[in-house]
Amino acid sequence: MDAPERVGVDVRPSSVALWTGILAGPLAWASALEAKYALVQYACHNHAQWIMWAISVAALVITAFGALCSWRGWVDDTPRVRFMAIGGLLLSAAFALSIISMAIPDLFLRPCD
Repeated sequence: MDAPERVGVDVRPSSVALWTGILAGPLAWASALEAKYALVQYACHNHAQWIMWAISVAALVITAFGALCSWRGWVDDTPRVRFMAIGGLLLSAAFALSIISMAIPDLFLRPCD
């Protein structure tokens, strides 16, 4: 019995890297927002403000990974690849700024405030 043939599936490694670069920043930001919202009561009762900082740092690392994927996925100069790579870099930068701005209140306020 022969293995079934793959019909019309041609995924280039650069496509995976480019899509990772585009989606990593928004997903990291949304996950950090939800995690901070869900864990604020726990951080308040246990006096564990470090959790809020750990979430922010993890989200920034994921966003930086997305920017790196966009950069490394820019393997040729076709319009689609260039558009996705530049878009991924810009999205990563914008969401990194959003994550940083979301962490600024943690400098001045405690989770119980």
